[in-house]
Amino acid sequence: MSQFPAASALPPGPVLRGLGGMPFAVTVFLSAALVFLVQPMFARMATPLLGGSPNVWNVSLVCFQAALLAGYAYAHLLTHLVKALRLQIMIHGALLLLAALVLPFELTSVFGSPDPARPALWLIGVFALSIAPPFAIISATAPLIQAWYARTGREDAHDPYHLYAASNAGSLLGLAAYPLLLEPLAPLAGQAMAWSAGYVVLLVLLIGCGLLTLKSPAPVALLPEAVKGEAVTGGHRAARWRQRLWWLVLAFVPSSLLMGVTTHIATDVASAPFLWAPPLMLYIASFIVVFSKRPVIGRALSLAILPVFVGLALFTLTKVSGVPTLLSFFVHLGALFFAAVASHGLLADDRPETGRLTEFYLLMSLGGVLGGAFNALLVPVIFNSIAEYPLMLIAALLLLPQRYWLGPTWMIVMAAVAVGAAVIAAFVYDVPALAQQDKRSFFILLTVALVLLYLVRRSRLACVAAAASIWAIGIAASPTMGAYSERGFFGVVKIHERDGYRVMVHGTTLHGAQAAGEDAWRPATYYAPETPIGQVFSAHNRPGRVGVLGLGVGSVACYAWPGQHYTFYEIDPIVARLAEDPERFTFLSECAPDADIVLGDGRLTLADESEAAFDILLIDAFSSDSVPAHLLTREAIALYLSRIKDDGIVLLHVSNRYMGLETVVARVAGELGVPARTQYRTLAGQGYRAQSSTVVALARNDLALAPLDVTGAWSLLESDGGRAWTDDYSNIPGAIWDRLVHKKR
Repeated sequence: MSQFPAASALPPGPVLRGLGGMPFAVTVFLSAALVFLVQPMFARMATPLLGGSPNVWNVSLVCFQAALLAGYAYAHLLTHLVKALRLQIMIHGALLLLAALVLPFELTSVFGSPDPARPALWLIGVFALSIAPPFAIISATAPLIQAWYARTGREDAHDPYHLYAASNAGSLLGLAAYPLLLEPLAPLAGQAMAWSAGYVVLLVLLIGCGLLTLKSPAPVALLPEAVKGEAVTGGHRAARWRQRLWWLVLAFVPSSLLMGVTTHIATDVASAPFLWAPPLMLYIASFIVVFSKRPVIGRALSLAILPVFVGLALFTLTKVSGVPTLLSFFVHLGALFFAAVASHGLLADDRPETGRLTEFYLLMSLGGVLGGAFNALLVPVIFNSIAEYPLMLIAALLLLPQRYWLGPTWMIVMAAVAVGAAVIAAFVYDVPALAQQDKRSFFILLTVALVLLYLVRRSRLACVAAAASIWAIGIAASPTMGAYSERGFFGVVKIHERDGYRVMVHGTTLHGAQAAGEDAWRPATYYAPETPIGQVFSAHNRPGRVGVLGLGVGSVACYAWPGQHYTFYEIDPIVARLAEDPERFTFLSECAPDADIVLGDGRLTLADESEAAFDILLIDAFSSDSVPAHLLTREAIALYLSRIKDDGIVLLHVSNRYMGLETVVARVAGELGVPARTQYRTLAGQGYRAQSSTVVALARNDLALAPLDVTGAWSLLESDGGRAWTDDYSNIPGAIWDRLVHKKR
């Protein structure tokens, strides 16, 4: 840790002595809470316009990191170029008032609707005009207040970094408060007004802290003499630049890991603040730990635990492991936390004297921006899979201190073990067989052997070799090894051959399959004739229009009868292109060659259709188990019902491993006063030919649902009286609870 020369602390004035450091701590606490309240609020506003993609949150994070960087750069320039404290206060107060002109928050309409081909650019532009000004100016609070605190003459003024812990405590509160309190209790407009009120309070506190600093007896910064007047030599300058690069790297890796963990979790469960918040909360908590005067987790402990969690995380990333999703959720969060504590701890150990405080925060912020931009903007272009997450896990091990390295001989041995294990897995063993349950023991035993190797020869390279081997072998043993893979803003799409079917996987969930040979025309998986969706489409044999939100491989196109016209709405251009390619899937080209494919968010594009346009409207736009909540709100379902004929039907495919979405739809139907039916069809043991699914059917009147009632396969779906989701309100935790209760029954 950097040694801080003892400043000749002067006795503070009576006002400052009475208040202590409380005003400064409260100010940085409130500013951080506001900063991290607005992040999920903005993403919540933007997500409905971009299909609920997890990358909405990632790009939003990059925008916020960039604005944070701008705020830190402003604080650095203000404190170094403007020496007079009174002038600093005047400039900052004026900018606070100017930034308040965009309050309360709302998304600008300058850029129109998002372009599916360039959604990230649209999101960045909207952020820059709608949110960035007040966010950037209040994000300067933490370094600015610490710089002011260093001038107060208090006995701890020479080391004000502990205020950064208070700042991150406010960040944690803001993140936790949004999904647990603000989102469930207040509409978006009310949330924006509450944030604006907090901004006004912060403005008063900031100016107050500036005035308190002016009243202190030490109006000039208490910098060590060596910093004030030293002549910087060439060697010293080179050391400074090495140190700056080290700060960037230490900030880059955990920021990239934050994005990787968030993408992994949001893809499997839901794109919602409830699940965006935990990774970011742990990331922020790492700063609280390492910048506290008395850290609750020692540096040595975090460095020792990190390799264990990295190995577990890489193990669970492989589908061969069979680790339950809930357990893997905590493993990935643990890996992120300890990697962040280790990296940020090394940052805290290397923090400079107060004369370079704002520079330190500026470079730390820049590293965070680069890490976030790498994941959100660069990775989708250069990788066809979620490769950045395991790569950053391994990079976190490479940051371990020098004592974790051993001699060059062991380096060569460890590298040989990693390469050899990957080669054996890929070329000697029957790769598809490794994915089967009876062969999984080989993978587990090999993982245990590598962990034991790390324990015997505890070195940085042993950690890396073990981690890389676990990942490489697991990937080689994956059933999708060798699959076609393509990645875009909305996730990773894979196509592979298995069990006589060509299968499309989006994220972690099956998006359709087509059989080879004579059964190529027959819809499979959730759309087979015996499934709830298949039953309705098979029985619909009259001319008319059919609308489908969510293209997949186009399975339902082969239910088209003469005189019927199909329109598919798909937000992901990659999915649309692959489904239309007859070299990959032939449902569209052979069964409905005249079908329309409309690119864009299904709800927004459907709104452009005329009323009473469709006989059947299928809503099947969920990517993985990630739920675009805006497709299940009262306003959304009212739109669907307005687009079907009086005798038309809306089908919602609500199959989900974690949430009771049928309960969500039932409450909306109850508030709208429309009839609802549901069917859960168990089709175990049929592989891709037919798969179990849960479907809800809605209509304008009971007469339209009479054909379903006659079959006896559909049951009445009634609301339990709970609060319905709206565009301003959704309750992911409640839906998860409903699913748990349903399982128990």
